[in-house]
Amino acid sequence: MNNTHNIQKGMHELKKAGLTTVTLMSAISIAISGCSGSGGKEQSPQPSAKAEASAKPQDSGTANGMEDGKYDPPITLTTVRAQAPTVKFAEGDSLENNAWTRAYEKEYGIKLKTLWAVDPTQLEQKMNLTIASGEIPDFFQVTPTQFKQLAEADLIADLTDVYNKNASDSIKKLLTEDGDAALKSATINGKLMAIPYTAAAKERSQMVFVRTDWLEKLKFPEPKTFADLLAISEAFTTKDPDGNDKNDTFGLAVDKDFGLLPGFFNSFHAYWGIYVKGADGNLAYSTTQPEMKKAIKQLQDMFKAGQIDPEFGAKNLSKVYETIANGKVGMFYNAPYAGLSPLQAAKDKDPSMEWKAFPILSVDDKPALSQVGVGVSNYWVVRKGVQNPEAVFKLLEFWLKTFYENTSNDIYQQYNTSADGNQVWLLNAMAAYKSYKNIDESLRIIEALDTKDLSKLTPEDKGVYDRILKFQAGDLSNWGWNLMFNKGGTMSVADYYRKNNLYLVNEFITTPLPSMLEKKPVLDKLEFEALTKIILGQSSIDEFDNYVEQWNKQGGDEVVKDVNEWYKTAK
Repeated sequence: MNNTHNIQKGMHELKKAGLTTVTLMSAISIAISGCSGSGGKEQSPQPSAKAEASAKPQDSGTANGMEDGKYDPPITLTTVRAQAPTVKFAEGDSLENNAWTRAYEKEYGIKLKTLWAVDPTQLEQKMNLTIASGEIPDFFQVTPTQFKQLAEADLIADLTDVYNKNASDSIKKLLTEDGDAALKSATINGKLMAIPYTAAAKERSQMVFVRTDWLEKLKFPEPKTFADLLAISEAFTTKDPDGNDKNDTFGLAVDKDFGLLPGFFNSFHAYWGIYVKGADGNLAYSTTQPEMKKAIKQLQDMFKAGQIDPEFGAKNLSKVYETIANGKVGMFYNAPYAGLSPLQAAKDKDPSMEWKAFPILSVDDKPALSQVGVGVSNYWVVRKGVQNPEAVFKLLEFWLKTFYENTSNDIYQQYNTSADGNQVWLLNAMAAYKSYKNIDESLRIIEALDTKDLSKLTPEDKGVYDRILKFQAGDLSNWGWNLMFNKGGTMSVADYYRKNNLYLVNEFITTPLPSMLEKKPVLDKLEFEALTKIILGQSSIDEFDNYVEQWNKQGGDEVVKDVNEWYKTAK
């Protein structure tokens, strides 16, 4: 499996480009939590579990050394990873000897050798050293920037034929569930150079959360138009909805990094930090477009009216969430998972709070579209020269069988989340996510709540189903699960987006361009400072035009030019 010549050649190319080190942000995602585990404050429930571990893998062909889809004799693949600190190993188990690794060897004849594993906070530094040394493992996960650098250095394998011949129909369906953008993003010069680590981008589309107990107190109906939302924001600010005879509540939550604002912008057909197709057919940077000026002007007006916390420019998300939990904000934009965090914590603090999610509402008669990315967070790459590159598809196949096709609770506890809440699923060697995992789970749960027929529920579904029953019996600690998964909940809003295709997808679907990497820090700083000052009223709205001019002068024009050159070849 050694490929010394390619490694040396690749490192030479990296050094020529001034890229002797690259960054790896995460080897294994640990941001998604188990729906039926303990807790409930994470923003995204973990993928479903649905497969008999004993199911035989699909025979992908007649690869040498394989019989019934299993390598004989077994092969060894090396990898590196972050070690999730939340996982507790059973006695005698380790990263190289656990339920997942034993299954890989038993079912597929694949032995995994972990060259190193570190705490996620140390991963970047460790991977920098590994890349710089040229001693990269057989397969591993990389960021988009790192993927591009490794491909340009000729260190990773072309997976085009490997994918076409060896990926099962279920894998191909997973990777193309939202179209071909994910695979295109992993394609360089017509060659598939990685397996996209797909994520549920559309399912995370923002919606607007409104305190309905305040609506009832002020005798306001639920919002049906954007004008309704503006009237509600004003009322939540001026009509003392918390009843403390103080002018201390705000209509809309805003954070210093604008993470809570994309949904608000989308109501104006403005989009934050992506590339959109203009009337001339070329791509343009969304935040510099005229529609954004209108959205920023509305925020400036709301700030002047006291509807936005005057200290928002110094508050990150966690600080804003504290404000929400303290009962000082009546409306905010967020992903559907906000039902669990931050709202469950807010409900725990004040049980009288009631929140409901609504679709984003348009300022005019055109439907509001929710902005989404391509749905790829990172990439799985295979070292050039690996003898059995097709083996990685066996690992991914096992993930699909175990998470999306399993109906056994025993298998669920063995590979997903154990009875004591241990997140065993974090030990997987390879994963990718369905685009509408939680929406589909919600639909199954709603049906089961209506019919009392649990036969279609997965073990994870049943965990959420039980939580909702507990909430209905008076257990407010499960309020957030009901808000997210029950009829009329946040996933119902997400399903409304899906059924009506209410999305606008970022048109730039490839890895970052050199000019982006070089110019982004300066451009981002300019953007945040200029727009924040306008919202705060420290600059007039006319400064938006100056911001656009400066953005172009300081490198934006170059970036947009490069983006369009890529776009012409990508069509």
